[in-house]
Amino acid sequence: MDSDSDRYNIKTVERAFQILDYASEQSCPVSIQDIGAALDINTNMTFRLLASLVNSGYMVKDASTGLYSVSLKSLRLSRNALHSVEIRKVCMPYLELLWNVFPKANLNMAVYYQGDVLVIDRIDSQSLPRTYFTPGRTLPFHCTGLGKILTCTLPEAEIDQLIKDRGLKQYTLSTITTVEGIKEELKKVRLEQVGRDRNEFISGDNCSAVPVYGKGGQIIAGISISALEPYMKEEEVEASIPKLRETAMKISYTMGFNEGI
Repeated sequence: MDSDSDRYNIKTVERAFQILDYASEQSCPVSIQDIGAALDINTNMTFRLLASLVNSGYMVKDASTGLYSVSLKSLRLSRNALHSVEIRKVCMPYLELLWNVFPKANLNMAVYYQGDVLVIDRIDSQSLPRTYFTPGRTLPFHCTGLGKILTCTLPEAEIDQLIKDRGLKQYTLSTITTVEGIKEELKKVRLEQVGRDRNEFISGDNCSAVPVYGKGGQIIAGISISALEPYMKEEEVEASIPKLRETAMKISYTMGFNEGI
């Protein structure tokens, strides 16, 4: 017997969202053929779905190339989603206080959502240039402080699947790119409850991340301090960890965490 979710599922709507998901994950515009091959949708149906998405304003078509891209209208959805996240509302006042102590650093907050390390907010440093931890961005789990802290308690089978799905891409000479290496690193992070990125994702950038706990004692978010070396030395980023921990614990208690659990 079909479940209620199957009974009320509208296949064309589901496919339209699949197209949006696929297009948003690509680094360049996509063609009808790209979408059809990736999602196993015939050309006629793909064309009709894309026409509907263009008419609704969620995708745009380049008249000169015939290629499609996700439109800026989708930013409204992501913006509203970010604003609705409770942890963000709780975190930001504490992060602002922490930023007053470390004004040369970027303060970042992220959650783990459906296999992605998703940045949900940040406070930029007074220094330029910025790094790439903008809200809405997804980060690699294996070479960022936030990625490591948010995945360190996952079951090994889930880690294996994450490695299979996301890979261990090399970003710098310091990036961990072996299965054994990242598993050992996550074991260390789990023990110390600190995720470190020392020139692993962006050359010259260092980051320290710590967990935010929820009511049940599980990790529900991560906060981090990151800075380019001309503005904060690696030793300064390391020395910020106690204050970062203190801030994370205040947020955790506000979220209902009880250390005695």
